[in-house]
Amino acid sequence: MHPASDEPESLFDVPKISRSTLNEEVYEQLKHALMSGKIAPGSTMTIRSLASSFGISVMPVREALRRLVAEHVLIILPNRSVALPVFTRERFNEITRIRTSLEGLAAEAGSINLTPEMIERMAHMTQLMESQTPGKHADILAWNREFHFTLYRASNMNMLVKMIETLWLQAGPLLHLQQRVFAEKETPVYVHHHRALRAIGTRKPKQVRDAIVDDIEDAAKIISAAL
Repeated sequence: MHPASDEPESLFDVPKISRSTLNEEVYEQLKHALMSGKIAPGSTMTIRSLASSFGISVMPVREALRRLVAEHVLIILPNRSVALPVFTRERFNEITRIRTSLEGLAAEAGSINLTPEMIERMAHMTQLMESQTPGKHADILAWNREFHFTLYRASNMNMLVKMIETLWLQAGPLLHLQQRVFAEKETPVYVHHHRALRAIGTRKPKQVRDAIVDDIEDAAKIISAAL
């Protein structure tokens, strides 16, 4: 886990944002950075430095941060900057237990509604993850997220998907810990993804649920051991 450090001049590499839908775009960019583990737990951010990174005014950034604080993803510090809370093993394990329940439900329900195009996309995401050069953690995490949320969104339960997304935002900064372990393997194989795809192909929703739950729990064991 990376120690907290002084805030860099540019927190992460982001494209400059147009001024048409600033609030939503800043919010989505910050979510992506969090889920990709680009911001380490304990890191602090100021509105001004984030606005500078995006190349925009402070107002949209303030609104995006307000939403993330309301979702319990970020916390406000006494100096009015915001930070990612430092994770304890207990907090992470609690989030993992909730994730397995919610994501298992979404996986089982979503597997029934997947179109051939969605299934093909999930298979392609897994193929990209396994063929990617080790060390490209951000890309792998982005593809992993697309694999999971393609399945979850197919449940057609928008409230459930939103709850899952909030949990991913909280756990996202730690997911790079798992990818470091995977990167040490000569040929990473995402076994549970393949299990889920086979179960989807044979129309066995309960087995899809089990594969996704095992995927979450196996990753959590690696992360929890590093906390």
